[in-house]
Amino acid sequence: MSGTVVDVTDADFEAKVVRVAGPVLAVFRAEWSAVCRALDPVLVEAAKEYEGRLTIARLDIDRSPETPPKYDITAIPTLHVFKGGNIVATRIGPSTKNDVVRLVTPHL
Repeated sequence: MSGTVVDVTDADFEAKVVRVAGPVLAVFRAEWSAVCRALDPVLVEAAKEYEGRLTIARLDIDRSPETPPKYDITAIPTLHVFKGGNIVATRIGPSTKNDVVRLVTPHL
């Protein structure tokens, strides 16, 4: 699954995000949000650039409503960088590729 953006759900969020050894960029989003949809190509580009060093996972808050409250998601898109099961960085709102790079680089 390296080099691609992985879609996760309530059922597999822990296994594919929290319990992963390396850094994971978890993106909490919704399909109806134009800002979230605009972020998708940025995520795909970043997944290719950081292949083997970073996992990028997307969670649709409407299809998986149990996970967002566990991580205090109150706005979308919210980007959390998980490392060792902990949130080590966060960005909320529209993001460019440069924003994503600045968010994840210190944790690679």
